Amino acid sequence: MKKALSIVLAAGLLLAGTDAFAQISVGAGYSNVSQKIEAAGINRTVVMNGLYAGMDYSIPISANISIAPGLYYEFSNGSADKLLNIGAASAVLKGRLEEHYLDIPFKFMFSIPFQGNKFFAFAGPTASIGLSSKLKGDIKVLGFELKGDFLDMYDKNIFESMDLMLGGGIGADVGKMLRVTMGYNWGMFNRLNLDSKGSQSQSEGGNGFNVGQLIRDNATINRQQFYIGVAVLF
Repeated sequence: MKKALSIVLAAGLLLAGTDAFAQISVGAGYSNVSQKIEAAGINRTVVMNGLYAGMDYSIPISANISIAPGLYYEFSNGSADKLLNIGAASAVLKGRLEEHYLDIPFKFMFSIPFQGNKFFAFAGPTASIGLSSKLKGDIKVLGFELKGDFLDMYDKNIFESMDLMLGGGIGADVGKMLRVTMGYNWGMFNRLNLDSKGSQSQSEGGNGFNVGQLIRDNATINRQQFYIGVAVLF
């Protein structure tokens, strides 16, 4: 999976230097993000709302087919009360999860012109790079308690910052200046950090007990995203 993410990033950077016949679109929109949690028969969803902004450019391959790499910034936030309530290693959270991402989509587009407009469908991968993921609120976990403080999910090795999302959607170019897009992405990586060197607590007898490993072995968190937006064509 990490190799696939590297390929998407490399392809996006390579095509960033291509400008022949490219049509640039710059826009913004709304995103609805679901963090799906599965652990030992538990199935929960943390719903977050956010905004995104950025640009992409379409490079035609044929009359109806084009490729469109892009670059977007995304912000989302939502209640975190259900995020770590997983079995014996559960936490009681009363706060919000705030996240910032850099997204690099690589879309394959099929379009059909109609009466001066253009309708299209698209699909492809998105390399999603987590810039920040923080919890703010009251947190109680394994006998410890934090009040009103931020917990950095990347710095504490709780979340994996890299994700590869697969998805698709539909859209329309209205005239020659306005684009409307709607799509959905599915995250392919488990967001729980896979680094076995996570936080450990040592017993008095010297035996190590890795809390992070216990959670990772029994739970997965996957990110999904619905989005809708508008863009200006150049």
